Amino acid sequence: LSMGNLQAEIRLPSLFSDNMVLQQQTDAAIWGWAEAGAKVMLKTSWDGLQYETRSDNDGKWKIKVKTPVAGGPYQIKISDGHERTISNVLIGEVWLCSGQSNMEMPMKGYLGQPVLGSNQAILKSKNINIRFITVPRGSAAEIQDDFEGSWLQAEPATVVDFSATAYYYARLLNEILDVPVGLIDVSYGGSCIETWMSSETSEPYLGVGIPKPGDSLKVPNRTPTALFNSMLSPVIGFTIRGAIWYQGETNYMNPDEYTRLCLLYTSPSPRD
Repeated sequence: LSMGNLQAEIRLPSLFSDNMVLQQQTDAAIWGWAEAGAKVMLKTSWDGLQYETRSDNDGKWKIKVKTPVAGGPYQIKISDGHERTISNVLIGEVWLCSGQSNMEMPMKGYLGQPVLGSNQAILKSKNINIRFITVPRGSAAEIQDDFEGSWLQAEPATVVDFSATAYYYARLLNEILDVPVGLIDVSYGGSCIETWMSSETSEPYLGVGIPKPGDSLKVPNRTPTALFNSMLSPVIGFTIRGAIWYQGETNYMNPDEYTRLCLLYTSPSPRD
């Protein structure tokens, strides 16, 4: 084959993978990368609609698809000449789950810190209508656009290592609403709220140094913007119903300031 006939296959972030959940009755965003200027086509199996766009000069593209009421499973086919299929897609309620150790604490608990009643809950956890994806711990001085991870279905082998707070929240929603529930877990033990805030939001207010590209991060979960850049930024733009937040102990020395920072943290991002 000549090099001129080679074409990079379309690439999707980890957020868009088999077993994913999309927010019901919205214009849900789906994005990825292709060759610069490539024509990208997307087709949804729930309504047979086809969408088209072109990637920009950096190869980035985004399409918003209309989602129906909760249901599934469905397929999404995406092609720029090389077709990709996302299978076993559910439509339901999607929630972002973030914070520090109280959110990160898994169903199996920590050493010497069990979760009350979790053994029975884990054993009974098999449910194809509860799905989740965990963003692994990471920190960066620069904005990241993806992470290593995949959507998993609830069952003992997967639930045991997933956030207990998030899982119990999903189980309750699924029981009451009787719809699929998707969770995106973005948490890091011992983190302060400043490290979850973007540089655009925090720089005018914090009065502290924001790391520059290439800077070393000696305390990743205490460095302003470091967790936003690495863990939160890759999921911003994914269409969700809302967020749950279990955080604040690391900021216990400045409760008044924490209240103000919470308001800043929950302000809409320019990239929403």
